[in-house]
Amino acid sequence: MPINKKSNFLDNKSNFLFSFIIRKFINQLMKNGKKVASEKIIKNILIKISLKGYSPVNVITLAINNVKPLIEVKNIRLKGNSFQVPFPIKVSRQISLAIKTLIKSSSGKKKFEDLLVDELINSSLGKSQSIKATNVLHKLASQNKLFSHYRWF
Repeated sequence: MPINKKSNFLDNKSNFLFSFIIRKFINQLMKNGKKVASEKIIKNILIKISLKGYSPVNVITLAINNVKPLIEVKNIRLKGNSFQVPFPIKVSRQISLAIKTLIKSSSGKKKFEDLLVDELINSSLGKSQSIKATNVLHKLASQNKLFSHYRWF
């Protein structure tokens, strides 16, 4: 009878985080309720990343960590004036915004899967359009941090 090795707590934690990210990716890619189609796209993306010689788990988690925004800018109207006020974001919203940014920046005329694979790999390496978009958002938030006293929570 084979002995079952208990896996490390960090392995379980990283597997849970990765499965959470994959589920978010599938739900973001889904159109018209066709979840099976988005699952096939994710499966093909994972295969293509591994064929390029990278670890799919590491690439996707690094890409999302590099792209996720820490602050969001919202428009607040107060006494007839509109202010762009920076707000901190919860982690689950950071991940979903990162996924949206990755998907949005990988739309083009070529095949979507190939563009998304290239965007994920470049984001994990730190040089992609998604990271530039996140940096622009952070720069806008830092320019408007003067209005941060208009926040309420």
